[in-house]
Amino acid sequence: MAIANGRIATLTYDAASEILSGSIGHTMFRMTAYSGGSRGHRAAVNPALADKYLHKQADTLASRLATTSELKDAQGRYKRRGGPLPPGHYTCHYLAHHHTFGQCIRLLRSADATAIHTPFYPHAIPHGRGDDFFIHGSGPKGSDGCIVPAIPAERFRLNRAIKQFPGKVMIEVKNVSYQLPPELEHQIA
Repeated sequence: MAIANGRIATLTYDAASEILSGSIGHTMFRMTAYSGGSRGHRAAVNPALADKYLHKQADTLASRLATTSELKDAQGRYKRRGGPLPPGHYTCHYLAHHHTFGQCIRLLRSADATAIHTPFYPHAIPHGRGDDFFIHGSGPKGSDGCIVPAIPAERFRLNRAIKQFPGKVMIEVKNVSYQLPPELEHQIA
């Protein structure tokens, strides 16, 4: 793929500290952003809505693990929320209108984000997560792995910078917790 002017901008999402930072052109970013476990949801006025989207799972260990996939029952109701975005590199693509998120950034995985590569296990660890991750605004559900900036104005500033950048924008996701395969064998669905 040819890159306009050979320019690449880089961002970093540190899942442990929940900080999205970096620069695109001359624009610097450092913002709080959430990923996984329903974090980043808008406060529910209706307690039934908070129960429906399992907002209480935001503080659980499973909600902090990239190997935790979203789980729904036969009627499509949440049984478990997905964990944070798996570690690795993603290419950022601006979308003017997504059917659910409106203006957002789609994150396309690089090869190193298709599985978890760790010095603690001899093989790549499949994380079992889908391909559809975004940087989007807060909503009633929150995140099942997407990145949700805490301040809407900062998200729109990021969207604008990615849209206008004459090159490729990459984001590295790091400091993400996960389970090793022996631990996953005992995971209860």
